[in-house]
Amino acid sequence: MAEVRFIDENIIVEAVEGTRLIDCIRKAGLKVETPCSCTGICGKCKVKAYGKLSSKSAEEEKHTKEPDTRLACMANVLGDVEIKLISAGKNLKTVNRGYSIEVKADCAEKGALGAAVDIGTTGISVYLVDLENGRVLDRISDLNPQTEYGGDVLSRITYAIKEEKGLETLSKCIRDKISNMLKKAAHKDYNLKDIYKVVISANTTMLHLFLGVSPESIAKAPYKAVFLDKKDFKAEELGIDIRNEGTITLLPSASAYVGSDILSGIVAVDFQNKIKPSLFIDIGTNGEIVVIKDGKMAASSTAAGPALEGMNISCGLRAEAGAIDSFNIDEEYNIAFTTIGDKEAKGICGSGLLDIAASLVNRNIILKSGRFNKNLPEKLAFRLVDKKFYITDGIYISQNDIRQIQLAKAAIASGIIMLLKELNINIESIEEAVIAGAFGYHLNSGSIKTIGLIPQGFKGKINFVGNSSVEGARLALISEQKLNEMSKIKENMKVVELSVKQEFQDYFVKEISF
Repeated sequence: MAEVRFIDENIIVEAVEGTRLIDCIRKAGLKVETPCSCTGICGKCKVKAYGKLSSKSAEEEKHTKEPDTRLACMANVLGDVEIKLISAGKNLKTVNRGYSIEVKADCAEKGALGAAVDIGTTGISVYLVDLENGRVLDRISDLNPQTEYGGDVLSRITYAIKEEKGLETLSKCIRDKISNMLKKAAHKDYNLKDIYKVVISANTTMLHLFLGVSPESIAKAPYKAVFLDKKDFKAEELGIDIRNEGTITLLPSASAYVGSDILSGIVAVDFQNKIKPSLFIDIGTNGEIVVIKDGKMAASSTAAGPALEGMNISCGLRAEAGAIDSFNIDEEYNIAFTTIGDKEAKGICGSGLLDIAASLVNRNIILKSGRFNKNLPEKLAFRLVDKKFYITDGIYISQNDIRQIQLAKAAIASGIIMLLKELNINIESIEEAVIAGAFGYHLNSGSIKTIGLIPQGFKGKINFVGNSSVEGARLALISEQKLNEMSKIKENMKVVELSVKQEFQDYFVKEISF
Protein backbone atom coordinates (compact mmCIF):
# COMPACT_ATOMS: atom_id res chain seq x y z
CA MET A 1 0.00 0.00 0.00
CA ALA A 2 1.21 3.50 -0.83
CA GLU A 3 0.89 6.45 1.53
CA VAL A 4 -0.71 9.62 0.14
CA ARG A 5 -0.23 12.73 2.27
CA PHE A 6 -2.08 16.02 1.79
CA ILE A 7 0.43 18.69 2.75
CA ASP A 8 -1.77 21.62 3.85
CA GLU A 9 -4.51 19.52 5.43
CA ASN A 10 -2.06 17.12 7.17
CA ILE A 11 -4.24 14.17 6.13
CA ILE A 12 -2.81 10.77 5.19
CA VAL A 13 -4.67 8.04 3.29
CA GLU A 14 -3.52 4.68 2.00
CA ALA A 15 -3.93 3.65 -1.62
CA VAL A 16 -3.10 0.62 -3.72
CA GLU A 17 -0.78 1.19 -6.66
CA GLY A 18 -2.66 2.42 -9.72
CA THR A 19 -5.22 4.44 -7.74
CA ARG A 20 -6.04 7.80 -9.34
CA LEU A 21 -5.18 10.92 -7.36
CA ILE A 22 -8.82 12.04 -7.59
CA ASP A 23 -9.90 8.89 -5.75
CA CYS A 24 -7.32 9.56 -3.03
CA ILE A 25 -8.62 13.13 -2.70
CA ARG A 26 -12.19 11.90 -2.29
CA LYS A 27 -11.11 9.21 0.16
CA ALA A 28 -9.54 11.98 2.27
CA GLY A 29 -12.86 13.85 2.27
CA LEU A 30 -11.42 16.71 0.23
CA LYS A 31 -12.82 18.29 -2.91
CA VAL A 32 -11.51 19.03 -6.37
CA GLU A 33 -13.92 19.83 -9.19
CA THR A 34 -14.02 17.54 -12.22
CA PRO A 35 -16.41 19.27 -14.67
CA CYS A 36 -15.51 16.87 -17.51
CA SER A 37 -16.27 13.79 -15.38
CA CYS A 38 -12.61 12.76 -15.10
CA THR A 39 -11.93 12.49 -18.83
CA GLY A 40 -8.91 14.82 -18.77
CA ILE A 41 -10.52 17.26 -21.18
CA CYS A 42 -11.15 20.35 -19.05
CA GLY A 43 -7.90 20.52 -17.06
CA LYS A 44 -9.67 21.93 -14.01
CA CYS A 45 -8.52 19.33 -11.46
CA LYS A 46 -4.87 20.44 -11.27
CA VAL A 47 -2.90 19.64 -8.13
CA LYS A 48 0.75 19.80 -7.13
CA ALA A 49 1.99 16.23 -6.65
CA TYR A 50 5.38 14.96 -5.53
CA GLY A 51 6.54 11.35 -5.40
CA LYS A 52 6.01 8.15 -7.35
CA LEU A 53 3.40 8.79 -10.03
CA SER A 54 2.49 7.46 -13.46
CA SER A 55 3.93 9.21 -16.51
CA LYS A 56 1.91 11.99 -18.10
CA SER A 57 -0.26 11.12 -21.07
CA ALA A 58 -0.33 13.42 -24.09
CA GLU A 59 -3.76 14.71 -22.97
CA GLU A 60 -2.48 15.52 -19.48
CA GLU A 61 0.64 17.18 -20.88
CA LYS A 62 -1.53 19.76 -22.67
CA HIS A 63 -2.86 21.07 -19.35
CA THR A 64 0.15 20.72 -17.04
CA LYS A 65 3.18 22.63 -18.28
CA GLU A 66 4.07 23.84 -14.76
CA PRO A 67 6.57 21.76 -12.72
CA ASP A 68 5.04 19.05 -10.48
CA THR A 69 1.52 19.90 -11.68
CA ARG A 70 -0.74 16.94 -12.43
CA LEU A 71 -4.37 16.33 -13.31
CA ALA A 72 -5.93 14.48 -10.39
CA CYS A 73 -8.18 12.52 -12.75
CA MET A 74 -5.28 11.27 -14.90
CA ALA A 75 -2.32 10.70 -12.58
CA ASN A 76 -2.00 7.33 -10.81
CA VAL A 77 -0.23 6.55 -7.54
CA LEU A 78 2.78 4.22 -7.96
CA GLY A 79 4.23 4.73 -4.49
CA ASP A 80 4.28 7.29 -1.66
CA VAL A 81 2.98 10.68 -2.80
CA GLU A 82 2.51 14.17 -1.35
CA ILE A 83 -0.28 16.38 -2.71
CA LYS A 84 -0.93 20.10 -2.47
CA LEU A 85 -4.40 21.19 -3.57
CA ILE A 86 -4.26 24.27 -5.77
CA SER A 87 -7.86 25.43 -5.31
CA ALA A 88 -9.61 23.77 -2.41
CA GLY A 89 -12.67 25.98 -2.13
CA LYS A 90 -14.59 28.50 -4.20
CA ASN A 91 -17.26 31.05 -3.46
CA LEU A 92 -19.77 30.87 -6.27
CA LYS A 93 -21.69 33.98 -7.22
CA THR A 94 -24.91 32.15 -7.96
CA VAL A 95 -27.88 34.27 -9.01
CA ASN A 96 -30.22 33.73 -6.08
CA ARG A 97 -32.94 36.16 -6.96
CA GLY A 98 -35.13 36.90 -9.91
CA TYR A 99 -38.27 38.62 -11.11
CA SER A 100 -41.74 37.20 -10.50
CA ILE A 101 -45.33 38.39 -10.53
CA GLU A 102 -47.17 39.19 -7.29
CA VAL A 103 -49.34 36.39 -5.89
CA LYS A 104 -51.54 36.26 -2.79
CA ALA A 105 -50.43 33.62 -0.27
CA ASP A 106 -52.88 30.83 0.66
CA CYS A 107 -51.65 30.30 4.23
CA ALA A 108 -52.97 32.50 7.05
CA GLU A 109 -51.04 30.93 9.94
CA LYS A 110 -48.57 33.28 11.62
CA GLY A 111 -45.03 32.01 12.02
CA ALA A 112 -45.38 29.22 9.44
CA LEU A 113 -42.32 29.05 7.20
CA GLY A 114 -41.54 27.38 3.90
CA ALA A 115 -38.57 27.09 1.58
CA ALA A 116 -38.23 27.41 -2.19
CA VAL A 117 -35.23 25.60 -3.66
CA ASP A 118 -33.68 25.69 -7.11
CA ILE A 119 -31.23 22.87 -7.81
CA GLY A 120 -29.18 24.07 -10.75
CA THR A 121 -26.55 21.97 -12.46
CA THR A 122 -23.95 24.43 -11.17
CA GLY A 123 -25.49 26.15 -8.15
CA ILE A 124 -28.26 25.85 -5.59
CA SER A 125 -30.47 28.70 -4.42
CA VAL A 126 -32.69 28.64 -1.34
CA TYR A 127 -35.38 31.10 -0.25
CA LEU A 128 -36.71 31.02 3.31
CA VAL A 129 -40.31 32.23 2.96
CA ASP A 130 -43.01 33.49 5.33
CA LEU A 131 -46.01 31.40 4.24
CA GLU A 132 -48.49 33.94 5.59
CA ASN A 133 -47.54 36.64 3.10
CA GLY A 134 -45.02 35.09 0.68
CA ARG A 135 -42.23 37.42 1.82
CA VAL A 136 -38.67 36.17 1.38
CA LEU A 137 -36.96 36.21 4.79
CA ASP A 138 -33.53 35.11 3.63
CA ARG A 139 -31.78 34.13 0.41
CA ILE A 140 -28.69 31.97 0.21
CA SER A 141 -26.85 30.26 -2.63
CA ASP A 142 -23.96 27.87 -2.97
CA LEU A 143 -22.19 25.57 -5.38
CA ASN A 144 -23.93 22.30 -6.21
CA PRO A 145 -21.65 19.69 -4.58
CA GLN A 146 -22.29 17.35 -7.50
CA THR A 147 -19.95 19.53 -9.62
CA GLU A 148 -17.16 17.53 -8.02
CA TYR A 149 -18.38 14.55 -10.06
CA GLY A 150 -19.11 16.26 -13.37
CA GLY A 151 -19.86 19.69 -14.78
CA ASP A 152 -22.94 18.85 -16.82
CA VAL A 153 -26.00 16.61 -16.76
CA LEU A 154 -24.56 13.85 -18.95
CA SER A 155 -21.34 13.56 -16.95
CA ARG A 156 -23.40 13.20 -13.75
CA ILE A 157 -25.53 10.51 -15.37
CA THR A 158 -22.33 8.72 -16.41
CA TYR A 159 -21.00 8.91 -12.85
CA ALA A 160 -24.30 7.66 -11.41
CA ILE A 161 -24.35 4.66 -13.76
CA LYS A 162 -20.71 3.62 -13.93
CA GLU A 163 -19.28 4.35 -10.49
CA GLU A 164 -19.88 2.02 -7.57
CA LYS A 165 -22.45 3.73 -5.33
CA GLY A 166 -22.35 6.67 -7.76
CA LEU A 167 -26.09 7.28 -7.65
CA GLU A 168 -26.13 7.02 -3.87
CA THR A 169 -23.22 9.48 -3.62
CA LEU A 170 -24.87 12.08 -5.86
CA SER A 171 -28.21 11.76 -4.07
CA LYS A 172 -26.76 12.01 -0.57
CA CYS A 173 -24.53 14.99 -1.29
CA ILE A 174 -27.38 17.08 -2.72
CA ARG A 175 -29.80 16.22 0.09
CA ASP A 176 -27.17 16.96 2.73
CA LYS A 177 -26.35 20.26 1.02
CA ILE A 178 -29.98 21.38 0.95
CA SER A 179 -30.42 20.43 4.62
CA ASN A 180 -27.35 22.47 5.53
CA MET A 181 -28.52 25.44 3.47
CA LEU A 182 -31.92 25.36 5.19
CA LYS A 183 -30.16 25.38 8.56
CA LYS A 184 -28.02 28.29 7.46
CA ALA A 185 -31.07 30.25 6.26
CA ALA A 186 -32.99 29.63 9.48
CA HIS A 187 -30.25 29.77 12.09
CA LYS A 188 -30.22 33.52 12.80
CA ASP A 189 -33.79 34.46 13.61
CA TYR A 190 -35.97 31.48 12.76
CA ASN A 191 -36.61 27.93 13.89
CA LEU A 192 -35.91 25.09 11.47
CA LYS A 193 -38.88 23.21 12.93
CA ASP A 194 -41.21 26.02 11.79
CA ILE A 195 -40.56 25.05 8.15
CA TYR A 196 -43.71 23.21 7.04
CA LYS A 197 -43.05 22.91 3.30
CA VAL A 198 -40.13 22.78 0.89
CA VAL A 199 -40.77 23.11 -2.86
CA ILE A 200 -37.97 22.07 -5.21
CA SER A 201 -37.49 23.16 -8.82
CA ALA A 202 -34.76 21.64 -11.00
CA ASN A 203 -34.02 20.08 -14.33
CA THR A 204 -35.30 16.53 -14.75
CA THR A 205 -31.94 14.86 -14.15
CA MET A 206 -31.30 16.81 -10.94
CA LEU A 207 -34.73 15.71 -9.63
CA HIS A 208 -33.92 12.07 -10.37
CA LEU A 209 -30.54 12.34 -8.65
CA PHE A 210 -32.11 14.09 -5.65
CA LEU A 211 -34.47 11.14 -5.15
CA GLY A 212 -31.81 8.54 -5.91
CA VAL A 213 -33.69 7.38 -9.02
CA SER A 214 -31.43 6.24 -11.86
CA PRO A 215 -31.45 8.79 -14.71
CA GLU A 216 -29.96 6.29 -17.19
CA SER A 217 -33.04 6.34 -19.45
CA ILE A 218 -32.70 10.12 -19.85
CA ALA A 219 -29.33 9.74 -21.57
CA LYS A 220 -30.29 7.29 -24.31
CA ALA A 221 -32.98 7.09 -26.98
CA PRO A 222 -35.91 7.51 -26.70
CA TYR A 223 -34.81 9.86 -23.83
CA LYS A 224 -37.56 9.09 -21.34
CA ALA A 225 -37.65 10.13 -17.69
CA VAL A 226 -38.71 7.69 -14.97
CA PHE A 227 -41.12 10.33 -13.65
CA LEU A 228 -42.37 13.76 -14.76
CA ASP A 229 -45.35 14.47 -12.51
CA LYS A 230 -45.28 16.42 -9.27
CA LYS A 231 -44.13 14.34 -6.32
CA ASP A 232 -44.78 14.81 -2.59
CA PHE A 233 -42.84 13.25 0.28
CA LYS A 234 -42.58 13.53 4.01
CA ALA A 235 -39.37 15.35 4.87
CA GLU A 236 -38.19 12.52 7.11
CA GLU A 237 -38.36 10.08 4.17
CA LEU A 238 -35.69 12.11 2.39
CA GLY A 239 -33.63 13.04 5.44
CA ILE A 240 -34.42 16.75 5.16
CA ASP A 241 -34.37 18.22 8.65
CA ILE A 242 -37.47 20.43 8.99
CA ARG A 243 -40.74 20.07 10.95
CA ASN A 244 -41.51 16.39 11.63
CA GLU A 245 -44.71 16.42 9.56
CA GLY A 246 -43.18 18.75 6.96
CA THR A 247 -43.53 17.98 3.25
CA ILE A 248 -41.14 18.09 0.30
CA THR A 249 -42.69 18.79 -3.12
CA LEU A 250 -40.85 18.22 -6.39
CA LEU A 251 -42.39 20.32 -9.15
CA PRO A 252 -43.50 18.69 -12.44
CA SER A 253 -41.31 18.50 -15.54
CA ALA A 254 -42.40 18.54 -19.19
CA SER A 255 -39.89 16.02 -20.54
CA ALA A 256 -36.49 14.44 -19.94
CA TYR A 257 -34.78 17.68 -20.95
CA VAL A 258 -37.40 20.35 -20.21
CA GLY A 259 -37.57 20.28 -16.45
CA SER A 260 -39.52 21.85 -13.63
CA ASP A 261 -37.04 24.73 -13.61
CA ILE A 262 -38.50 25.79 -16.96
CA LEU A 263 -42.16 25.30 -15.94
CA SER A 264 -41.60 27.24 -12.72
CA GLY A 265 -39.75 29.96 -14.63
CA ILE A 266 -42.65 30.30 -17.04
CA VAL A 267 -45.13 30.70 -14.18
CA ALA A 268 -42.83 33.12 -12.33
CA VAL A 269 -42.92 35.64 -15.19
CA ASP A 270 -46.48 34.77 -16.29
CA PHE A 271 -45.11 33.75 -19.68
CA GLN A 272 -48.06 31.41 -20.29
CA ASN A 273 -50.32 34.47 -20.54
CA LYS A 274 -48.23 36.44 -23.05
CA ILE A 275 -50.53 37.85 -25.71
CA LYS A 276 -47.91 38.52 -28.39
CA PRO A 277 -45.37 35.99 -29.74
CA SER A 278 -42.50 35.74 -27.25
CA LEU A 279 -39.40 33.73 -26.40
CA PHE A 280 -38.29 32.30 -23.05
CA ILE A 281 -34.66 31.20 -22.91
CA ASP A 282 -32.97 29.66 -19.89
CA ILE A 283 -29.26 29.94 -20.60
CA GLY A 284 -27.10 27.30 -18.99
CA THR A 285 -25.41 24.01 -19.82
CA ASN A 286 -28.67 22.98 -21.48
CA GLY A 287 -30.18 25.95 -23.28
CA GLU A 288 -33.90 25.43 -22.78
CA ILE A 289 -36.19 27.41 -25.08
CA VAL A 290 -39.94 28.04 -25.05
CA VAL A 291 -41.91 29.89 -27.72
CA ILE A 292 -45.50 31.07 -27.26
CA LYS A 293 -48.10 32.18 -29.80
CA ASP A 294 -51.84 32.54 -29.22
CA GLY A 295 -51.59 30.63 -25.96
CA LYS A 296 -49.79 27.66 -27.54
CA MET A 297 -46.31 26.79 -26.29
CA ALA A 298 -43.55 24.72 -27.86
CA ALA A 299 -40.39 23.89 -25.94
CA SER A 300 -37.08 22.17 -26.41
CA SER A 301 -33.63 21.80 -24.95
CA THR A 302 -30.36 22.30 -26.80
CA ALA A 303 -26.96 20.95 -25.82
CA ALA A 304 -25.36 24.35 -25.44
CA GLY A 305 -22.59 22.84 -23.32
CA PRO A 306 -20.85 24.40 -20.34
CA ALA A 307 -18.93 27.09 -22.28
CA LEU A 308 -21.57 29.75 -21.56
CA GLU A 309 -20.99 29.13 -17.84
CA GLY A 310 -17.23 29.58 -18.23
CA MET A 311 -16.35 25.87 -18.37
CA ASN A 312 -14.33 23.98 -21.01
CA ILE A 313 -12.70 27.34 -21.72
CA SER A 314 -8.91 27.79 -21.41
CA CYS A 315 -9.13 30.49 -18.74
CA GLY A 316 -12.77 29.85 -17.88
CA LEU A 317 -14.19 30.13 -14.37
CA ARG A 318 -17.59 29.83 -12.86
CA ALA A 319 -19.02 33.09 -11.53
CA GLU A 320 -16.65 33.50 -8.60
CA ALA A 321 -14.47 36.26 -7.15
CA GLY A 322 -11.86 37.39 -9.67
CA ALA A 323 -13.77 36.22 -12.73
CA ILE A 324 -14.00 38.76 -15.55
CA ASP A 325 -17.75 39.40 -15.86
CA SER A 326 -17.89 42.35 -18.29
CA PHE A 327 -15.58 43.50 -21.07
CA ASN A 328 -15.33 46.17 -23.75
CA ILE A 329 -12.96 47.43 -26.43
CA ASP A 330 -13.62 51.04 -27.46
CA GLU A 331 -13.11 52.63 -30.88
CA GLU A 332 -9.50 53.50 -30.01
CA TYR A 333 -8.86 49.85 -29.05
CA ASN A 334 -8.61 50.53 -25.32
CA ILE A 335 -9.60 47.51 -23.24
CA ALA A 336 -11.74 47.77 -20.10
CA PHE A 337 -13.18 45.01 -17.94
CA THR A 338 -14.64 44.35 -14.51
CA THR A 339 -14.28 41.37 -12.20
CA ILE A 340 -16.60 39.85 -9.63
CA GLY A 341 -15.85 41.35 -6.24
CA ASP A 342 -13.43 43.82 -7.87
CA LYS A 343 -10.69 41.26 -7.29
CA GLU A 344 -7.59 40.73 -9.39
CA ALA A 345 -8.56 38.98 -12.61
CA LYS A 346 -7.94 35.23 -12.53
CA GLY A 347 -10.22 33.96 -15.30
CA ILE A 348 -13.37 34.54 -17.34
CA CYS A 349 -16.96 33.61 -16.43
CA GLY A 350 -19.90 33.24 -18.80
CA SER A 351 -21.08 36.85 -19.03
CA GLY A 352 -17.50 38.06 -19.52
CA LEU A 353 -16.96 35.44 -22.18
CA LEU A 354 -19.92 36.66 -24.23
CA ASP A 355 -18.78 40.28 -23.85
CA ILE A 356 -15.27 39.38 -24.99
CA ALA A 357 -16.54 37.46 -28.01
CA ALA A 358 -18.91 40.30 -28.96
CA SER A 359 -16.17 42.93 -28.56
CA LEU A 360 -13.75 40.94 -30.70
CA VAL A 361 -16.41 40.57 -33.39
CA ASN A 362 -17.32 44.28 -33.23
CA ARG A 363 -13.67 45.35 -33.62
CA ASN A 364 -13.01 42.83 -36.41
CA ILE A 365 -10.50 40.95 -34.27
CA ILE A 366 -12.59 37.86 -34.90
CA LEU A 367 -13.95 37.36 -38.41
CA LYS A 368 -17.49 36.15 -39.11
CA SER A 369 -16.08 32.64 -39.52
CA GLY A 370 -14.83 32.72 -35.94
CA ARG A 371 -11.17 32.82 -36.94
CA PHE A 372 -8.81 35.49 -35.64
CA ASN A 373 -7.96 38.33 -38.01
CA LYS A 374 -4.20 38.23 -38.57
CA ASN A 375 -4.07 41.86 -39.71
CA LEU A 376 -4.74 43.70 -36.45
CA PRO A 377 -3.92 47.34 -35.69
CA GLU A 378 -0.62 47.88 -33.87
CA LYS A 379 -2.36 48.65 -30.59
CA LEU A 380 -3.85 45.13 -30.53
CA ALA A 381 -1.45 43.01 -32.60
CA PHE A 382 0.84 42.21 -29.65
CA ARG A 383 -2.10 40.61 -27.82
CA LEU A 384 -2.60 37.89 -30.44
CA VAL A 385 -0.02 35.13 -29.88
CA ASP A 386 -0.34 31.50 -31.06
CA LYS A 387 -4.06 31.90 -31.80
CA LYS A 388 -4.69 33.31 -28.32
CA PHE A 389 -5.90 36.85 -27.65
CA TYR A 390 -4.44 38.03 -24.34
CA ILE A 391 -6.57 40.21 -22.06
CA THR A 392 -3.96 40.29 -19.31
CA ASP A 393 -0.52 38.68 -19.18
CA GLY A 394 -2.00 35.39 -17.97
CA ILE A 395 -5.61 35.44 -19.17
CA TYR A 396 -6.58 34.87 -22.78
CA ILE A 397 -9.26 33.56 -25.09
CA SER A 398 -8.10 30.96 -27.61
CA GLN A 399 -9.27 29.92 -31.06
CA ASN A 400 -10.73 26.78 -29.54
CA ASP A 401 -12.59 28.85 -26.92
CA ILE A 402 -14.17 30.89 -29.71
CA ARG A 403 -15.25 27.64 -31.31
CA GLN A 404 -16.92 26.51 -28.08
CA ILE A 405 -18.87 29.79 -27.98
CA GLN A 406 -19.90 29.30 -31.61
CA LEU A 407 -21.15 25.79 -30.91
CA ALA A 408 -23.14 26.96 -27.88
CA LYS A 409 -24.74 29.96 -29.54
CA ALA A 410 -25.48 27.98 -32.72
CA ALA A 411 -27.27 25.31 -30.69
CA ILE A 412 -29.53 27.87 -29.00
CA ALA A 413 -30.15 29.93 -32.15
CA SER A 414 -30.99 26.80 -34.17
CA GLY A 415 -33.33 25.62 -31.44
CA ILE A 416 -35.14 28.95 -31.56
CA ILE A 417 -35.52 28.74 -35.35
CA MET A 418 -36.96 25.22 -35.13
CA LEU A 419 -39.51 26.17 -32.47
CA LEU A 420 -40.54 29.26 -34.44
CA LYS A 421 -41.22 26.99 -37.43
CA GLU A 422 -43.18 24.63 -35.18
CA LEU A 423 -45.63 27.44 -34.35
CA ASN A 424 -45.39 29.12 -37.77
CA ILE A 425 -43.79 32.32 -36.45
CA ASN A 426 -41.06 34.43 -38.03
CA ILE A 427 -38.32 35.94 -35.87
CA GLU A 428 -39.34 39.50 -36.77
CA SER A 429 -42.72 39.03 -35.07
CA ILE A 430 -41.21 38.13 -31.68
CA GLU A 431 -42.01 41.02 -29.33
CA GLU A 432 -39.91 39.96 -26.36
CA ALA A 433 -37.14 37.57 -25.38
CA VAL A 434 -37.15 36.68 -21.69
CA ILE A 435 -33.68 35.55 -20.57
CA ALA A 436 -33.44 33.50 -17.39
CA GLY A 437 -30.78 31.42 -15.70
CA ALA A 438 -27.40 31.59 -14.05
CA PHE A 439 -26.34 34.73 -15.93
CA GLY A 440 -29.04 36.64 -14.08
CA TYR A 441 -28.99 40.33 -14.81
CA HIS A 442 -25.34 40.51 -15.82
CA LEU A 443 -25.62 39.74 -19.52
CA ASN A 444 -25.29 42.51 -22.06
CA SER A 445 -28.19 42.50 -24.53
CA GLY A 446 -25.88 44.00 -27.16
CA SER A 447 -23.49 41.06 -26.79
CA ILE A 448 -26.34 38.58 -27.20
CA LYS A 449 -27.35 40.20 -30.49
CA THR A 450 -23.78 40.63 -31.76
CA ILE A 451 -22.79 36.98 -31.41
CA GLY A 452 -26.15 35.74 -32.74
CA LEU A 453 -27.44 33.89 -29.70
CA ILE A 454 -30.87 35.02 -30.91
CA PRO A 455 -31.19 34.60 -34.70
CA GLN A 456 -30.75 37.52 -37.05
CA GLY A 457 -33.90 39.55 -37.60
CA PHE A 458 -34.92 39.80 -33.95
CA LYS A 459 -35.95 43.38 -33.17
CA GLY A 460 -37.87 42.88 -29.94
CA LYS A 461 -36.85 43.79 -26.41
CA ILE A 462 -34.72 41.58 -24.17
CA ASN A 463 -35.67 41.23 -20.51
CA PHE A 464 -33.38 39.56 -17.98
CA VAL A 465 -35.29 37.91 -15.14
CA GLY A 466 -32.51 36.21 -13.17
CA ASN A 467 -33.26 32.98 -11.37
CA SER A 468 -36.87 32.51 -12.42
CA SER A 469 -36.75 28.87 -11.31
CA VAL A 470 -36.48 29.68 -7.60
CA GLU A 471 -39.05 32.46 -8.00
CA GLY A 472 -41.48 29.99 -9.55
CA ALA A 473 -40.82 27.56 -6.71
CA ARG A 474 -41.71 30.35 -4.28
CA LEU A 475 -45.02 30.97 -6.06
CA ALA A 476 -45.83 27.24 -6.00
CA LEU A 477 -44.95 27.22 -2.29
CA ILE A 478 -47.44 29.93 -1.37
CA SER A 479 -50.17 29.37 -3.97
CA GLU A 480 -51.92 26.09 -4.83
CA GLN A 481 -53.27 27.79 -7.95
CA LYS A 482 -49.76 28.46 -9.28
CA LEU A 483 -48.71 24.91 -8.44
CA ASN A 484 -51.66 23.58 -10.44
CA GLU A 485 -50.84 25.93 -13.33
CA MET A 486 -47.47 24.21 -13.72
CA SER A 487 -49.12 20.83 -14.13
CA LYS A 488 -51.55 22.31 -16.65
CA ILE A 489 -48.68 23.84 -18.66
CA LYS A 490 -46.91 20.46 -18.60
CA GLU A 491 -49.93 18.73 -20.14
CA ASN A 492 -50.46 21.35 -22.86
CA MET A 493 -46.87 22.15 -23.82
CA LYS A 494 -45.53 20.61 -27.02
CA VAL A 495 -41.99 19.33 -26.48
CA VAL A 496 -39.91 19.10 -29.66
CA GLU A 497 -36.97 16.66 -29.81
CA LEU A 498 -34.47 18.51 -31.98
CA SER A 499 -31.76 15.85 -32.19
CA VAL A 500 -33.86 13.65 -34.49
CA LYS A 501 -34.61 16.44 -36.99
CA GLN A 502 -32.25 16.86 -39.95
CA GLU A 503 -33.36 20.48 -40.32
CA PHE A 504 -31.87 21.26 -36.93
CA GLN A 505 -28.44 20.10 -38.12
CA ASP A 506 -28.77 22.23 -41.25
CA TYR A 507 -29.66 25.36 -39.27
CA PHE A 508 -26.93 24.59 -36.75
CA VAL A 509 -24.26 24.71 -39.46
CA LYS A 510 -25.62 28.04 -40.75
CA GLU A 511 -25.74 29.59 -37.26
CA ILE A 512 -22.10 28.76 -36.44
CA SER A 513 -20.91 32.02 -38.02
CA PHE A 514 -21.01 35.29 -36.10
